[in-house]
Amino acid sequence: MGHLGSLLCGHQNKEGIAKKAMDQLANSLDSFSSRAVKYLREPASDDSQTFGPFCARVILENGCAALVGRLDCFRVLYLSEFQSQSEYAPGKRAKSAFSWTGDVIPDDRASDALWSVDHDLAKISRALFSRHLDHVYWRPAVEHMLDFASAREPTGALADILTLDAETYIGTCRGRSQQLYSMLSKGVHWEFFTSALLFDDATVKSAIRDSCLLMAHLGLASHFIPTAYASLTPDAAVEAYISFRQDVP
Repeated sequence: MGHLGSLLCGHQNKEGIAKKAMDQLANSLDSFSSRAVKYLREPASDDSQTFGPFCARVILENGCAALVGRLDCFRVLYLSEFQSQSEYAPGKRAKSAFSWTGDVIPDDRASDALWSVDHDLAKISRALFSRHLDHVYWRPAVEHMLDFASAREPTGALADILTLDAETYIGTCRGRSQQLYSMLSKGVHWEFFTSALLFDDATVKSAIRDSCLLMAHLGLASHFIPTAYASLTPDAAVEAYISFRQDVP
C-alpha cells in the first residue's frame, strides 16, 4: 500500500509548511487505507464492523482535505500555522477550522450565475466541489485525464476511469461523497440504538470500497490540474492509480 497517499497528496520532493501538512495527511491516508483494504479482504469480524466505517470516514475526509490543500495552498498553510501557535486549544472549536460544509461541500445558497460583476469575491465558494472549481479545475482535468488514459494500452484498472463524464463528474462526486459522509457518520458516532440497524459486513465493505475509489478517482484527476501543488507526472499518477486498484479491485 502507500499509493493512496501519493495519489491525493502528490510527491514529497518539496519543502516548507505545505510539505509538512501533506506528509501528515499522506501518512494518515496510507495508514488507514492499509487497514481498510485489510477489512475488504478478510472475513467479517467485530473489528471490521467497528473500525471499518471509521477508516472509510478518515479516507474520505483526509482525502478531501489533501485535495483542498493542493488546489488552495493558503488554506492548508493557514491551518498548519494556526495549529502550531501556543494559544491553539484542541478542545475549542476554531471558526477557521477545516469544515466538511464550506471546504468540501459548497453553500447551496450560492447565486445561479457563475460569473457576474455583482459577485462579492469573499462570497465566491472555493469549496472542493464548488461550481467555480469544477469549471476552472475539474472539467479540464478530467478531459485531459481521459485523453491521456485513452492513449495508453488498454487495462482493466483504467476501465472505470474511461467511463467518467467531465461535464457531470463533480456533481456525481459531490452527491456520492455526501451520501458516504452521512452514512459513515452513523458508524463513527455510533448513532444506532438498536442492533437491527448495525452495519453488516457487506455494507461496511461497500462503504470502504466506494470511499477508496471515489478518492482514488479524484486523486488521479488532480494530477492533470496544471496549478495543483506537488503533482505527479501523468504517467506516475496513472501507475499509482493502477497499483492502488490492484489492492482495491
